[in-house]
Amino acid sequence: MENTVSLMAKILGAHNVEAAGADARFAVEGAGGAMLKVSLEGRQQRFMAVLLDPTGVARCTVDLAPVAHVKDDPNFPGRVTLHIGKQLVHIDSRPTLAIEIVSVLDD
Repeated sequence: MENTVSLMAKILGAHNVEAAGADARFAVEGAGGAMLKVSLEGRQQRFMAVLLDPTGVARCTVDLAPVAHVKDDPNFPGRVTLHIGKQLVHIDSRPTLAIEIVSVLDD
């Protein structure tokens, strides 16, 4: 989980990571004052995030588990993708903060 946290924090541009045991959290500040707060629980492989607009209003919250793996894509700078079951969760920090959840269909 340590590698996952490091990858996410680096790609998304977090300035500070707090860790306690297998758990970690960090925040990413977006342009215009928006903020993404991320929390990862190592034991449960759980991902939680809150996307706040510049006025502090929560615009999106997610609480998903278990995270199978996390990938970055050089074609999308500032994006990490979490694989959770049959879901792909794209977390973007550029050009704006965003969370997108996509279902993967079996062929």
